[in-house]
Amino acid sequence: MQLNHIAGNSYFLDGDNGVGVYVFSDRTCLLVDSGSSASQAKKIMTVLSEEGLQIETIFNTHAHVDHCGGNQYLQTQCQCRIIASPLAAAIIENPILGPAMLFTAYPLRVLRSRILMASPSKVDQIIGPGSLLIKNELFQIYDLPGHSLGQTGLATPDGVVFLGDSLMHPRMLQEYPFLYMVDITRQLETLAFIGSQKWPFVLLTHGGLVEDLGDCAEKNQARIAVIAQEILTLLDQRRSHEEILAAMLIQYDLSANSGQYYLVSSTIAAFISYLSEQKMIKNRVEQGVMKFYRGSFRDRKEESTGKG
Repeated sequence: MQLNHIAGNSYFLDGDNGVGVYVFSDRTCLLVDSGSSASQAKKIMTVLSEEGLQIETIFNTHAHVDHCGGNQYLQTQCQCRIIASPLAAAIIENPILGPAMLFTAYPLRVLRSRILMASPSKVDQIIGPGSLLIKNELFQIYDLPGHSLGQTGLATPDGVVFLGDSLMHPRMLQEYPFLYMVDITRQLETLAFIGSQKWPFVLLTHGGLVEDLGDCAEKNQARIAVIAQEILTLLDQRRSHEEILAAMLIQYDLSANSGQYYLVSSTIAAFISYLSEQKMIKNRVEQGVMKFYRGSFRDRKEESTGKG
């Protein structure tokens, strides 16, 4: 792991989970996310200490473990403050909420693991979109929901924008073509917003710096459209959520461990909700099983006229 310069006082620490760094004039610094674990956080602190930097603030883009897993360690070691959105803060302070949302109840033991639950940490400041002043330096916060609830991005005074997991780097899309999302409509809105921007420097947690932001956003939009169409095709026949999930797990050759199963299950539910909102599918309970199916043109016409 090493500290890489982007522009001005903005840097990033490379690795599987890239961490943003902004250096203030007094050699204190702000981190954008904290890595996936205490061990990664320890490496972060060591590298920054060797550069004569002291961690003073953590800005969490969202509450997934690979973004806030180092919070507790760094907060204990550095007494740093943590900033996050209201929804992210709720999960950061109460990590059980993450797997509980996946399981829709108190989660299985296998879901209460360090892969899906970070150690709890205290969020000191709740923020929303707009300007954020830290030590007389002006940052900008962007609301970027879709991949997760309450995800935000941070722009530094240098014009460097840290976008978390709001979109996937084209290189990562080739390796991981099935995207994890909880709200498809909000994700598409986020991608449209990002694609319209002319930010000079953009860093993603997975994949690093983005060279062509518009192209990256378009590739993500296209991937969502492909997945939506694949699910629609499955729903030419009536299928349950579990049947759709099984078909997609097999199609994308996704590992069938419990954590992956419920992560993909959550994304399938998000697509079902999206397609239902778009009036492209319908649902009914048949013999005790909720079934989803593709609505016909007649179905959609009747619903739009209030006859359905």
